Formats: sequence, structure tokens, C-alpha cells
Amino acid sequence: MNMMDAGTLPDIELRVAVEDDAALLAALQAEMDDGDPAATTDADHAAMRAVLADMAAYPHFRAYIVYKDNQPVASFSLMIFASPSQGGQLQALLDAVVVSRAQRGRGIGEVMVREALFMARQAGCYKLILSSNLKRRDAHRFYEQLGFRQHGISYGMPLKGHD
Repeated sequence: MNMMDAGTLPDIELRVAVEDDAALLAALQAEMDDGDPAATTDADHAAMRAVLADMAAYPHFRAYIVYKDNQPVASFSLMIFASPSQGGQLQALLDAVVVSRAQRGRGIGEVMVREALFMARQAGCYKLILSSNLKRRDAHRFYEQLGFRQHGISYGMPLKGHD
């Protein structure tokens, strides 16, 4: 079931984020929980550069920046991997999904997630998985409207004093 009519969905462009995009990506990620993107610091940018460098070491793990009308409006990361489960079939992990606050509700998230699903299918993945914090009820409704279903329970344990 489409959340919006196909004719009303926006055109977007994706590109792989590179280390020079660290400040932009940090600002977009700050908006995930309605933080202030202008409040990101040089330390945040340096940390994001390190993350992007680490991700580049994996052959199929990338962050993407989403553009609408040549303006950055969203981002996500996608990892394609095999594991011992399901006979080693490929699967995809969608993570760090965020649309800038000013662009929410315009269909960008739907088009972006559908593009991630397409990329996973093209890679031969048998499923795409994601995790969403319990407090993000709007995100849960969004994913369910796109056809995702809750499967199992996700657990986490803070390490090194992080939540």
C-alpha cells in the first residue's frame, strides 16, 4: 500500500556519502531526534569522518545522502551482508534513517526507503531488516505503512557508558 499516490511522490537523487560530507551527515543525523543541526561541532564532524572511514572498509556498507532539488534533505545507511543463518543468503540492514525536519511529510522518506529496498533486491538479498527505537512511534507507523512488519524483539545493551 502506497502512503502517497505515485504521482505525488517527489523525485530524489542519492549519492554515497564520503568523508568530506561529514558535517552535512552529522547535521542530518542531529535531526533524527529533533536535535539542532546547527549545533553540531567540529568534534561531531571529526567523529562522523571517522565513522565514514570505518564504513568504507566494508565492501557493502555505505551511508547515502538524499537530495531533492539539489538540496540535501535526508540520509540513511545500508549494509549488505551474509551470515550463517538462512544458508548464507544475503540480507540488508537499513540504519540511520532520517529526513530533515523541514522536509518531513512530503514523501521523501517513502521514496528513500523504497530505493533502499530496490538496492537490497538488486543485490540479491532475501530480506531487509531495520531497528527503530521504541520511542519513535511515528517512525513505526511509517514503516508499517510501507509494508514492514514487526518480527521478533530487538535487544540492546549499552557498552562503554553509552545509551
